[in-house]
Amino acid sequence: MNFFRSEEHLRNWDGFSNRKEGGIIAIDALMWLFSGPYFTKRLEPDYMSHYGDYMEQMLSSLDQLKNAGSFWQIGPLEKAGFALGRKMGII
Repeated sequence: MNFFRSEEHLRNWDGFSNRKEGGIIAIDALMWLFSGPYFTKRLEPDYMSHYGDYMEQMLSSLDQLKNAGSFWQIGPLEKAGFALGRKMGII
């Protein structure tokens, strides 16, 4: 993971590739995303019993991200798979 002071600075970097463009995200959005219960509750003894709820909140958070690249977007098939897993009691 590399951090840059601006998107312009990133694009001027010698290692920049258009293939990696989908992974661009602002640091404040990344901090907001990783401050959710999916990440912050991992050391709780009942984490796995609430995992489905935490994952649901994580998917909701990913939907709310603004100005994030395609890497951070969850597609309809993945959402349907998660919903099916929840119904079946797998997640």
